[in-house]
Amino acid sequence: MCILLGINMIFKICDSEELVLFANARYPGSTHDAAIWQISKVREHLTMNAGGSYILGDSGYPLEPWLLTPYRNPANDIEERYNTMHKRARNVIERTFGIIKSRFRCLLRHRVLHYDPAAAGKIIYAVLTLHNMCKKQNIPLDQDETVEVEVDTDDAEEGIFIIYYTFIVAHT
Repeated sequence: MCILLGINMIFKICDSEELVLFANARYPGSTHDAAIWQISKVREHLTMNAGGSYILGDSGYPLEPWLLTPYRNPANDIEERYNTMHKRARNVIERTFGIIKSRFRCLLRHRVLHYDPAAAGKIIYAVLTLHNMCKKQNIPLDQDETVEVEVDTDDAEEGIFIIYYTFIVAHT
């Protein structure tokens, strides 16, 4: 998922439980998420031993044995259905970021953190860590924290997320 905050770009991977498994906020906002993916530790790990791991990515990512992307021009009903299910599954990344923005309002307003890039990156990592802690402890959002999140299934920058994983590695 590519989200711009100031001049930082957040590339992240989440699972179906809305936990953030990987994040990188070290690159300028002009960097495409697929470029960051090419040099990521997660990709390196999957290239070496993907066994049982699959990641869904948008059409901006290259097709790899463990990185599933939508059909660009579906030729039949099976490919159309695959694309529909693929879009639904990828909505998790949008919901996850919506929850994070709802709970941590510093990320909501104008999608800009008013700090230098290094400090903004540290804030982003802290917020993502706190989000995971809240999810694992089942801490609900307060009613006044909830923000409507519009999920656009046609957005070309929905990013990627793991649908099944067999590894836990510190990637940041």
